[in-house]
Amino acid sequence: MSDTSSINPLDYGVLPTGFSRMRLPEIRQAIIDSLQAKTQLTFETRPDSITGQFIDVFAEREATIWELAQAVYHAMYPISAFGVNLDHSVAFAGVTRLFALQSLVWVNMYGTQGTVIAAGAVVRSETSREDFVLQEDVTIDVNAAGHIQFSVDTAVVGNTYSITLYGPGGDVILDRYIAVAGDTNVIIANKLSDQLISANYVVTTDANTIHVYRVDGISFQALYSAGISIILLGSTGLYKAVNYGTIEIPVNDITQIVTTQTGWDSANNVTVGQSGRDVETDDQLRQRYTNGVYLLGAATLQSIQANLENNILGLINVSVYENDTGQPDADGRPPHTIEVVANGGDPQSIGEEIYRVKSAGIDTYGDVQIDVSDSAGYNHVIRFNRPIPVYIWANVQVTKYSEEIFPGNGSDLIKQIMVDTGNAFGVGKDIIHQRFMGPLYSQISGMSSIIISTAITYDSTITPALGDYTADNKSIAIRELSRFSIDRISVVII
Repeated sequence: MSDTSSINPLDYGVLPTGFSRMRLPEIRQAIIDSLQAKTQLTFETRPDSITGQFIDVFAEREATIWELAQAVYHAMYPISAFGVNLDHSVAFAGVTRLFALQSLVWVNMYGTQGTVIAAGAVVRSETSREDFVLQEDVTIDVNAAGHIQFSVDTAVVGNTYSITLYGPGGDVILDRYIAVAGDTNVIIANKLSDQLISANYVVTTDANTIHVYRVDGISFQALYSAGISIILLGSTGLYKAVNYGTIEIPVNDITQIVTTQTGWDSANNVTVGQSGRDVETDDQLRQRYTNGVYLLGAATLQSIQANLENNILGLINVSVYENDTGQPDADGRPPHTIEVVANGGDPQSIGEEIYRVKSAGIDTYGDVQIDVSDSAGYNHVIRFNRPIPVYIWANVQVTKYSEEIFPGNGSDLIKQIMVDTGNAFGVGKDIIHQRFMGPLYSQISGMSSIIISTAITYDSTITPALGDYTADNKSIAIRELSRFSIDRISVVII
């Protein structure tokens, strides 16, 4: 090694090329060699001697300078920086850390026509007991409905029964049925519901009643003929969790009204909520940093995804696909279309951002439809999809390593690492068990082997049987999103 004892790293700002960091024992010996060479004297250098004490004082201070220089050097690059220094280094590519977000859920509020429910109203989850707050005023109105239950009250031969639904983007569904001899109100209800089925609506019947609702948080207007009445009317509002982080919100979970008022009778979410997220870790930020360069572009899949991730508040994760052929592809996309699968985020904001960065003349595909106006005032319909949640259940069997200490809270740490790692996979990403091994071994000591088996369900309230757990990786479809939760993970320590 070259003699570097006379080099001050602060003169360079970074470690100069050709020089490696000197550590305390090397610095101490370099000081001794330099003193003896310049004085031509042999003196005591033991740590308990007077001269040895002087040498140690100077060596420690120089070692501190070397450590500072190394830290400054590493703080410049995303691969080695951490914490706030990592935030600063990735900012040069226009990337910022994703901070924690609250969970969101569209809730139907049922009650009397014209009732105004003010922003700030609170409802509660039955399973997590978390409170959610209404973000904007909502008026229960048949002209801005989220869920309507129609009743066919009479059956008169020759009468025309009709229901018309007006959705966004000029989406109109009209159904008429003329009653014939032998028809009952139940038969008429079923005839009407058969014609109301649409990709954007869910339509079910129960005897002489027809339920119509949307699962995308977008309101619709309804008109109906004589002989039909409304017995349940609900309008949709966006609710945000009080607390930050991941909160599972299954269907029919938000049913308790905390802020009661006259005219508001009940609440319910007819679709799963959008789980929030914890603050982005350093490792997750480094992985996403590579997309920073695409923020400056448009039209490509990478640029569309990067801009959505960076510009849409509340977006948890997103995937973008395309069909660049002249035929429908295997996943159902029409020719020359792109498909965005977005978890979280305001639908209108997502639609506007997709229109801003997509290629001109390229169509969009999905069940969620958003109206977007261009600079000339012309309307465009932008479509995208929401992911289907897939609930992951995991059994983790750990064998201890006798030569290391396994932490007392090791089981809890394993569960948390499994959840953090799994929920970072994103839309359409398969569950590969090997991906958990690195984080587990790097963060927890005292383990000689780990065996992971998993099972999947599409309902978070259904517990899989023991035989459903396998050690095989799990395939996740392109429109699915794996969801991990601590209460769905069990750990066995051997």
